[in-house]
Amino acid sequence: MKVCILTLGCKVNQYESAQIAQKYVQDGAEIFYKFIDDADVYIVNTCAVTNYAEKKSRYEVSKIKARTKNKDAEIIVCGCASSRDFNKQHEHFKAVQSKTRAFIKIQDGCDCFCSYCIVPYLRGAPKSRNIDEILIEIKAAARPVVLAGINLANFADLGLLCEKLGELGPEFELSSLEIGGLTDKLFKALVTCEKFIPNFHLPLQSGSDNVLKSMNRNYTACEFKARVEAVRAQFPKARISTDVIVGYPTETEQDFLRTCEFVKSMNFAKVHIFPFSAREGTAAASLKPLQASVITARVKVLEAI
Repeated sequence: MKVCILTLGCKVNQYESAQIAQKYVQDGAEIFYKFIDDADVYIVNTCAVTNYAEKKSRYEVSKIKARTKNKDAEIIVCGCASSRDFNKQHEHFKAVQSKTRAFIKIQDGCDCFCSYCIVPYLRGAPKSRNIDEILIEIKAAARPVVLAGINLANFADLGLLCEKLGELGPEFELSSLEIGGLTDKLFKALVTCEKFIPNFHLPLQSGSDNVLKSMNRNYTACEFKARVEAVRAQFPKARISTDVIVGYPTETEQDFLRTCEFVKSMNFAKVHIFPFSAREGTAAASLKPLQASVITARVKVLEAI
């Protein structure tokens, strides 16, 4: 049996796709991670974080229907764009491995309810996996690992898990982490881990306090900067990347310029720029959007920076 798995979105989706693949491998299936036209089963693990991601998810399903030579093939659609019922997400299969790193899902769900974000409605309340169970999976992976989650800051005790990882010994890094998760306990655990890889992805979203408040981000630009400085104090060679949303409905020209100046001052290793995309069902969807031409122009300015 040939199984084609197409994955969109975050590291959690990559983890869950690998879990699904492991299940099929146990049944003797041959797995493909790029489209093939003669698969017996097609699985599309979708993303809904932006309108574009959801559109691309639908496109992948349409492409399968149009191009497959096997008209009896089973098409399975899962992930955030497939349902608002987070209990239908895939969880707790056997250990997952990739060629170079193992993505280990330690947490799911989020209750931050940022005004632009649909994820809490799709993934539900925060849920943390058992630390002992996670450590068994990491040991079985026998390779460097990335700790992944919808919101790692919501993990029950990230500091304790990292402390245990330090004792276990594999190289590891963290996926995207909100600055609220950068606790003293976490720092204390990480600085003692010789195998910790100091790559930090810390989502900013805006350098304007007015926009951050409207986004319900619960920190100021000054507080964000302070936490980044704390990271650099502990890890002088840290690679810090971030996300910025451009064109949020309440973003004035002055707000945007503040974001540009803030990004300039932070010396990020990489900035992922997202033009604002209204998601139906979120608080921001009820706000009057900026003109598309304004958003496009601002994206180009920030890209140049």
